[in-house]
This record gives sequence, C-alpha cells and structure tokens, in this order.
Amino acid sequence: MASSATGRLLCALHLELTIALVLPTVVAAALGSWQVGQIDWLPLGFAVATTLFSALAFQLLTAYQDFQQSLSADARPATDLPGSMFDLQKSGVVPPIWLLNTGALFYTLSVLCGLWLALFAGWPILFFGTLALLFQFGAVISPARLAYRGFGLGEACTFLAFGLLPLVSTFFAQTQVLSWLPVLGGLPISLLLLLVVLSQQLSTLRRDWLIGKRTLAVLLGPPRSIDFNVLVTMLAYASVLAVTTLARLPLWYLGGLATLPLAMGVFSEIDRNLSSPWDAEQLCSAAFKALFWTTLLSLAALAISRPG
Repeated sequence: MASSATGRLLCALHLELTIALVLPTVVAAALGSWQVGQIDWLPLGFAVATTLFSALAFQLLTAYQDFQQSLSADARPATDLPGSMFDLQKSGVVPPIWLLNTGALFYTLSVLCGLWLALFAGWPILFFGTLALLFQFGAVISPARLAYRGFGLGEACTFLAFGLLPLVSTFFAQTQVLSWLPVLGGLPISLLLLLVVLSQQLSTLRRDWLIGKRTLAVLLGPPRSIDFNVLVTMLAYASVLAVTTLARLPLWYLGGLATLPLAMGVFSEIDRNLSSPWDAEQLCSAAFKALFWTTLLSLAALAISRPG
C-alpha cells in the first residue's frame, strides 16, 4: 500500500509544470554560454538540479497547504480531479504529512545543490537563491501565505522565484558577471512560464474558490482571467521583438515568434466561461507547448550564433 501510495503521489505531480519551472534556468545558462562562447557544464548541472528540486518541493508544499486550507472553518466542501494531490489527501490514500516531509526532503536537496553551485560560482548565488526560497515560502507558508491573500501576490512570488531570479543567478554561474542580459533575454520565457501558471490555476478555479484561495483566476472569474492570459501571451511575444533589439541578441532569436499561433489559437477554441474541464486543460496544454517550443527555438538561436 505504501509503494502504491507513493506511486500515485508521483503520478499526481504536474510534470509539465515542473519542466516549465526549470526552463528559465536552462535559457539563462544558454545566454551565459552565448555571452562567453562556451558552456560550463558543472554549474549548469547544479543550477538545473537546484531549480528542479525546488520546483518539486514547491508543488508538494502548495498541495499540502491547499488541503489544510480546505479544512479551515471558512472553507466550503471542495473536490478536485480524481488522482490529483488534493484528491489523494482527501481520500486518505496519501497522508498530508507525506507531502510535507517529501517537500522538505526536496528542499533540502535543492539547498545542497545551491550550496555546491555557490562553492563553484561565488556568493551571489547564495543571495539570489535565498531570495527565491523566501518568495516560494512566502507564497504558501504562514504567516505570509501570499497566494491566499489575492491581488496577484502568489503569482508574483512564483514569477520572481522561478522566472526572474534563476535567470540572474544561473547566468552569473556561467559568466561570473551580473548583467541585465539574462533578465531581458529570458523575459519572454518567464512570461510564458507565468502563462502556464495562470492556466493551471484555471483548472482548479472552482476548488480554489470553495476553499478560499484567492488566486487571480478566482478574483477575476473565467472570462476576465482568459482576457488576462491573452494579455500575458501578447506581452511575451512582444518582448521577443523588444529584447532582440535591446539586448542585441541574434536575429535568430526572433524565431520564437513562430509559436505565436500555437499560443493564441487556443483562445478561439474554448468557452470563455470554461463550462467544461476540457477547456481549462486545453489552455494548460497550449501554454506549456508554447513555452517548451519557444525555449527550444531560443536555445537553437543561441547555439548557432555568437556575439559579434
């Protein structure tokens, strides 16, 4: 039964979201390699491992806190899709303490990898890594619990912890230079990561509303949330044009615009009221595919180019 529960817990992890949270780190390493003309594989490995373990831990901690929120006096009875981490806790298949302990283990591994990375690359890694952890903890852990307070605070914490701070720290690990280049060059990828996060929230909108979690999707409602997703999508692709010029990136970087129809086409195919769970699933799938393929095109553009 224990191994079965463990297997179900691993299956309940959002693999696409985990990959999405790691992609800005990969892009930052590629930008650093493009800047100096070579890639340092050891710091890259530790940087990816640090982000990967923290991404897994963040998901588990969020799922644990969501279930605890559903037990509060103000929460109304809520369900989630069968096989989700919320459902596994509610049905008793996976004890909530397992999520908390496994999340703590992953965070420990993340910190250890970050310390090794700092040993190779320098103290700024500790500074940016600590900030990223504080934003992750601040999103879900008391007394802050910003993800439950509304105003987009939880989404902002995720964007900073996984979208912007890893860009700076991983670029520094490759180049030993603090620069605006990774922030500018990685901005389209970070915005598409935000789109993935927002799309995931739409799939749990009703549950979050019932338990009192004030995500942007809950505050705005389905139609306005979809409008906001469209805005984030447009900003992401507009930033591809802007950063290619401002950061003097290779023109091949504009190849990321090729995924625009993939990202935007889904909005014309769904019901704005998200009357079917399939509508939210389509949004999540399209957002991840846009992020994944844009990342691959960006990596290819940097791999075949060198600064003038």
